[in-house]
Amino acid sequence: MFDEFGGTKQDKVKHEVVLWDEVSAEEGTGIVHIAPGCGQEDFQLVKKEELGIIDPVDVESRYKEGFGFLTGKLVTEVNDLIFDNLETKGFIYKIENYKHRYPTCWRCKSELIFRLVDEWYISMGKLRKQLMDVAKKIKWIPSFGLERELDWLKNMQDWLISKKRYWGLALPIFECKKCGNFEVIGSKEELKERTVEGWNTFEGHTPHRPWVDEVKIKCLKCGALASRISDVGNPWLDAGIVSFSTLISPKTHKLSYSTDKKYWREWFPFDFICESFPGQFKNWFYSLIVMSTVLENTNPTKTIFGYASVHDEKDEEMHKSKGNTIWFDDAVEKIGADVMRWMYSRQNPVENLRFGFNVANEIKRKLLTLYNSIEFFNTYAFPKDYPKKEIIPRTKNILDLWVISRLNNLIEKTTKNLDDFNAMSATLAIEDFFINDLSLWYIRRSRKRFHPAPERSSVQGKKTREEVIGTLYYVLLNLIKLVSPIMPFFAEENYQTLRQNNMPESVHLLDWPKANKRLIDKKLEDKMIKVREVVTLALAERAEADIKVRQPLNELRITNYELRREKELLELTKEEVNVKKITFGKTLKLDTKITPELKEEGIIREIVRNIQEMRKRAGLKPKDKILVRYAGDDGLNKILTKNKSFILEEAKVKNLASGERTKDSFDAEKEITLEGQNLWLAIKKL
Repeated sequence: MFDEFGGTKQDKVKHEVVLWDEVSAEEGTGIVHIAPGCGQEDFQLVKKEELGIIDPVDVESRYKEGFGFLTGKLVTEVNDLIFDNLETKGFIYKIENYKHRYPTCWRCKSELIFRLVDEWYISMGKLRKQLMDVAKKIKWIPSFGLERELDWLKNMQDWLISKKRYWGLALPIFECKKCGNFEVIGSKEELKERTVEGWNTFEGHTPHRPWVDEVKIKCLKCGALASRISDVGNPWLDAGIVSFSTLISPKTHKLSYSTDKKYWREWFPFDFICESFPGQFKNWFYSLIVMSTVLENTNPTKTIFGYASVHDEKDEEMHKSKGNTIWFDDAVEKIGADVMRWMYSRQNPVENLRFGFNVANEIKRKLLTLYNSIEFFNTYAFPKDYPKKEIIPRTKNILDLWVISRLNNLIEKTTKNLDDFNAMSATLAIEDFFINDLSLWYIRRSRKRFHPAPERSSVQGKKTREEVIGTLYYVLLNLIKLVSPIMPFFAEENYQTLRQNNMPESVHLLDWPKANKRLIDKKLEDKMIKVREVVTLALAERAEADIKVRQPLNELRITNYELRREKELLELTKEEVNVKKITFGKTLKLDTKITPELKEEGIIREIVRNIQEMRKRAGLKPKDKILVRYAGDDGLNKILTKNKSFILEEAKVKNLASGERTKDSFDAEKEITLEGQNLWLAIKKL
């Protein structure tokens, strides 16, 4: 069809029609032309059929000399020219469009073509079994990593090690153009010894282009000058040899692998590699295994931890061209480095991480629970109250014993998971502890113990306060140690608020906590699970009846007879559900009848809550003494007068006074309505 093209390999090509299983009668005409110089499948076919190969385009994807009206034109610009040429010759029957898969640049989406070039390979067939045996010696996390690596090794072809680039690892391959012989130079010393030309230009520079290209050696076969090939190396060659090419001996001050093998073996194989899975099975993991197998016939690392990709919040790949990329500096500035570390650590490595500012805000809210727990402690406890040294608290309080047990369980679980490189399980366990165990249960149920009731003796009150402060100090200090590898800055900042003069200057200088199995009480933990289940069911009944938790109720009937003798646990349940008594029966039932006495108590609790909220809004601390003034409807005034002592204690109020609403200056004021009656409240710091 294009006999006018002359002076190319086209002249010597024999054109034939062959059967090919890549073509079917169901699509198109059942006949296709092939371009072995621009297609992998086409190239394999002509190799099989021993047909001629035409290489029509140059490095810029333009037609070479000798292709007539196509010469110099981009391959993407010639469709219509070819159609016009064939139509002029009378070769056109019909022109149709067909959908065709085509490679594109992942960055700019420009169309790409395959081009036939000469490359350098390492023959891998004979190494296949050895490589697979070495891969099996590595612990892969997740475990399917081994399956993927073995699949690659099972189906791998020869290793392409060259690239048509200028910058990169200069391959030390010297080829003689006269006789075709080539040699691989093994070191800089060997190259200097073999050089017959260009060493002065190269000396003093790194072994990269253009300087290394000036060096010529004498061909050992024919004696002619041999030059380095123009190709540079696949970057994975350099990455794969890192086990052997980087460690310097302190004794010889040279490469330890070649000058101090004893020292080198102290570091080999690596303990741990952490790298993204996609692509690395045929790249870095592969090159590491190859180099280590060839040089030492063993695994280059003990463990490989792999993870999936980072996507945007819609689970789409991030690309600059799509506009959904979040740059690292922006992420650190807006999210915070420690929050990002927590996000990554808690992620299941098998699944893609959905990353974005909204997701980060969800994680921040979780971490805020831990921060608030530490702030609570710093608000209600003072350095003079801290234990003189880091010791296990001496306490018989059931909540203290329970949280100490839970903490030591957490230490044991976290340590085991981190030892197994399971950051996700460790992080989620810590998160569950500080949200559900520490904040929602222990601290909430222990608040009153930071303010002992006045009717207790001063000795008993002091002991109660010492126990709860000592316990929470012990828990928080160990919790900060556990989060320190994941959130180093957060841990350091909060450690400084708990640190005493006899303690190391940094949390990162402390020993890792060890679980004390004597403090783990599995039976107590199981009983507390049952208590919390009862509370959840009872609070659900409250919600269904639309009764606030602050409204006391008379009775809760439960089915857990095993708790009958657990006085402290039953007391906890009563306080949490806010009932006067607990009885036992065949079904769980909450008595929702509200008597006038119960309603009055509920009103008082609501007033106390409002006073505390006003105190917080005014920026006052729990230790600050305040005056509360009120004015309301007669019914509420009578209730306040009747329950004055309770309000003074419960709300930590110095003075509670009634009277008409005044224009005096207060730190906070509020108007509320309770059971259809109005009440004005005002607070002032004394």
